[in-house]
Amino acid sequence: MSGKLASTLLMSLAPATPVQADAIYTKSGDILSGQLISFQDGLCLFKTRYGVPISVQANELAGLSTDARHRITFASGDIASGRLLHTSGGSTVLESDSFGRAEIASDSITAMTRLFDDKKRDGAENVKASEPRVGSDGGQQAPMDFLTGSTVLLAPGKLELEWALQYKQARISHSLMDVGYFQMSAQNSMQLELSTTMRVGLSQDTEAWLSLPLTHTGIEQVSSNEYVRSTSQWALGDISAGLQYQWLQESAQWPAVSLTMTFSAPTGKKRYYPPEETWRDPLSNGSGHWGLAPGIAFVRSSDPAMLFGGLSYRWSFERRIDAYRVQPGAGLTGYLGLGFALNDKLSVGTRVSFSHYRNLRVDGQTIAGSGKDPLDLSLSASYRAFEQWTISPQVSFGLNEEAGPAYVSLRMNRRFE
Repeated sequence: MSGKLASTLLMSLAPATPVQADAIYTKSGDILSGQLISFQDGLCLFKTRYGVPISVQANELAGLSTDARHRITFASGDIASGRLLHTSGGSTVLESDSFGRAEIASDSITAMTRLFDDKKRDGAENVKASEPRVGSDGGQQAPMDFLTGSTVLLAPGKLELEWALQYKQARISHSLMDVGYFQMSAQNSMQLELSTTMRVGLSQDTEAWLSLPLTHTGIEQVSSNEYVRSTSQWALGDISAGLQYQWLQESAQWPAVSLTMTFSAPTGKKRYYPPEETWRDPLSNGSGHWGLAPGIAFVRSSDPAMLFGGLSYRWSFERRIDAYRVQPGAGLTGYLGLGFALNDKLSVGTRVSFSHYRNLRVDGQTIAGSGKDPLDLSLSASYRAFEQWTISPQVSFGLNEEAGPAYVSLRMNRRFE
């Protein structure tokens, strides 16, 4: 080691506060915690606690802290070993067993290599990792289920199965005073959806998914006690599949950006009932049309939060249904969300979704007023109950009439290594 670095190591320094994970501090003011993957040739590759890798140039770093010891190479050619700590005053400190603590310039680091002798140094040669159990801290990343559809979450060859249960109900009623004081007119409909979704990592930047929904719908129409009718059905919904490609990795300047493509098949039920049978409309659990929706999504980490959003354009192909030649209006759909990792087992997220659908065309004629602009708000949480199992409850509220009734859902995810 040269005299320059040696003299620096002997300096008296302000106390530094150790952290429980690696962290980087950028000159733009961002603070990210997670894991240092590599640091070579002045480029730092860092995996955030949300599982999103980013790359940062050394000259953009204002500070570093590491939980493990590293062999550190400086631009001057000096080499030292130890842990990096970040002080309350904003400086970076190298903690070395040989030279104590010394302040260093983070932007002068050109390479770092992790040393794997920490356990031996701490007298833990015979300590074995405990088996994972419910409620234990396994050192895993927080579950990031709220990012599903916004970024690639699965490594190549990894498989995830999701089982989801969703329930929604709508009721419209009013009194029939002209028939009787207690007589009512009402229509009540409920739908229970059971879906299975499979996701698989195809490559480092690509994942695919396939979803199979099954619905149970029940309807009751009441026009006083003298006239009550009801019906129900089990039916397969529209099968959908898609691809997600990670186009850009997150960096200090740019968010992670992915491109998506979604396909849907009209395997669900869609009917245009005659006027006297329109009370059966809730039995339609599908769009009735083949659909194609390209899109783009982004994720931006800003510790401890994660910002995400996306925009897609849906095109539905013309199809003849019940003697009508129907062309649904094209739709533009977007969403913006915010998520937090509370700890390595629990995260919460919220998103606002909005859409604009143009008027549909029937037999070549545009139907004025048939367009829609639904707006809704969703709140969700994700809890890792076991090592590979995540449970995610969610509630969604329609913010306008076109968004439909509120609904609740529960998803269970199982990852296979």
